[in-house]
Amino acid sequence: MKVLVTGGAGFIGSHLVDRLVDASCQVIVLDNLSTGKLENIAHHLTPNGKVRLVKADIRNVELVNQLVKDCQVVFHEAAVVGVKRYVENPIDVIEVNVLGTHNILEAARKHDVERLILASTSEVYGKNIKAPLSEGDDRVLGPTYIDRWCYSTSKALDEHLVIGYHRRYGLKPVILRYFNVYGPRQECSAYGGVVSRFIAQALTGRDLTVFGDGKQTRCFTYIEDIVEGTIRAAEVDEAIGKILNLGSTNETKIIDLAHLVIKLAGVEGKVKPIYIPYEKFYGRWYEDLPRRVPDVSEASKILGFSSKTNLVEGLRETIEWYKRNFNRLSEITL
Repeated sequence: MKVLVTGGAGFIGSHLVDRLVDASCQVIVLDNLSTGKLENIAHHLTPNGKVRLVKADIRNVELVNQLVKDCQVVFHEAAVVGVKRYVENPIDVIEVNVLGTHNILEAARKHDVERLILASTSEVYGKNIKAPLSEGDDRVLGPTYIDRWCYSTSKALDEHLVIGYHRRYGLKPVILRYFNVYGPRQECSAYGGVVSRFIAQALTGRDLTVFGDGKQTRCFTYIEDIVEGTIRAAEVDEAIGKILNLGSTNETKIIDLAHLVIKLAGVEGKVKPIYIPYEKFYGRWYEDLPRRVPDVSEASKILGFSSKTNLVEGLRETIEWYKRNFNRLSEITL
């Protein structure tokens, strides 16, 4: 089977590529390497390998059409991600996420792909603090001058486009809302996730920067569990046309995460959490939310999904990976 993975050199995309290669798929990776990294997939880029990298932008209509033409399945993982990027570059976020997704959908429609998987996000729920959040719950957003919500809005528009193409053209999509994914290869700069940022700070002897009071909670989901659910979404016919949450259901306070990373990294007494106001890092046009917990009962029923990796186990794996790939910690800027 021939598969296209947009954003396939990125954090989630590269792990997905690993699994697809293991399943003997021929994989085309479309990535402009703006945040994706060549080293994430370099082990596949051999003369007789199953992976072909195309370094280009998903806004390139003709190229996207050409690449989708011979593929049976498309995993659309490419997007502008990272909260700091939402605040700094809202125009890029909207253009890449919405126009790029439209290009992918139009090519998929034209060439009648067998399945399209859209990587969406828990950010779609916005400020809705209901717990747990199920797929049919309302979106609750702040004002449009708060740039943080541009990403949520762009991904919601992606979902509307996907649903529209399903209903009008019979496209066979699955929309997956990922919740706080972490693991090896995650960007550890100021633009990356909190888990990778904490690990990078701990391993380089820096205090861990906690925004706000640290009492906000998230459900951190290990990358291998997310990849398993994503692969299943491409295999199970009952998932077609559905929106499904993928995530852990175990809540963790950010301050507790910081202390756990310090302990597992073996740097107790050497570094500590320090509190920083949101505005100092993100500026005026940012807003945080206190809680976000998924209801994954639909994904469990349809895909057999569960988040099997507990946080301690996943953090250990991730910390050990960063120790083996210490050069990646040069990204850290906080």
